[in-house]
Amino acid sequence: MQIKLYKNDLTETARTLILFFNGWAMTPESVEHLMLPADTDLLVVWDYRDEQMPSFDFTAYKIIRLTAWSMGVWAANRFLSDPHNKALTEVVGCNGVAICGTSYPVHDCYGIPEAVFNGTLNALNDENRKKFNRRMCGGKSLKTLFEALEKRPTDEIRSELAAVSDYEQKRERPEDQSVCKYPWWKMALIGMSDRIIPPANQLAYWKSCDVQIKELQGVAHYPFLNRQHWDELWA
Repeated sequence: MQIKLYKNDLTETARTLILFFNGWAMTPESVEHLMLPADTDLLVVWDYRDEQMPSFDFTAYKIIRLTAWSMGVWAANRFLSDPHNKALTEVVGCNGVAICGTSYPVHDCYGIPEAVFNGTLNALNDENRKKFNRRMCGGKSLKTLFEALEKRPTDEIRSELAAVSDYEQKRERPEDQSVCKYPWWKMALIGMSDRIIPPANQLAYWKSCDVQIKELQGVAHYPFLNRQHWDELWA
C-alpha cells in the first residue's frame, strides 16, 4: 500500500481524519479536488499490491471517518480485519461509507463477474487500459485524472489486480460464511450507471447487509466528478 496525507490548510491540528481507501489503479488525484470539512485531514490509501500500510499515527485523531471506493471497500475490509488494527476499528466505529464497491471484488452475484475480472487481468495492456478508464469515468471529460492515472505503469497496475485475484482464489466464498461480517459500514452509495461493477450486484450484496443504501441515478463508477466537497458524499 501507499499513503498520502492531505492536511487541512485552515487547521493546524485537526481532530478528524477521513481515511479513504482508493480504487484499483488509482492515484490520490482521484479525490484531491474535494474540499475538506473544517477541522479535518485526509489520508488517501492506494496501491494494493501488498497489504502492508506504511506507518501512520492514527492516535493523533479523535474521529476517523472511513470512506472507500470500488476496490477500496475490499482493501479496507482486509486492513481493518487484521487483529493488529483492533484499536483503529474501535475509533472507526460503524459509520463507514462504501462507494461503488462491495466486499467481494470477484463474484458473479456480489462483485465484478469472474469472467469479466479474469478477462481484464489477462488482456490488460496500454490500449485497453485507456478504454477501461473511459468506462470507469463515464467519458473523456476527466483529462486531469486520466493524465494522473497514466503515470502508473501498466505492469504495476496489472500486478495490483493479480494480487487481488490471488487473494480471492484462496478466500472462502460468501456461501461458506457470513456475507456481511464487516461491522464498520453504515451506508453504501451505488452509481446506477456503473459500467465496472454491475449495480444489480452491488444492490444484491448490500441488501443482505444491515446498511443504508443510496442509489445515485445517472452516476458512473467514478462518483466524484460533479462533487466539490466531501460532505456531499455523506449527505
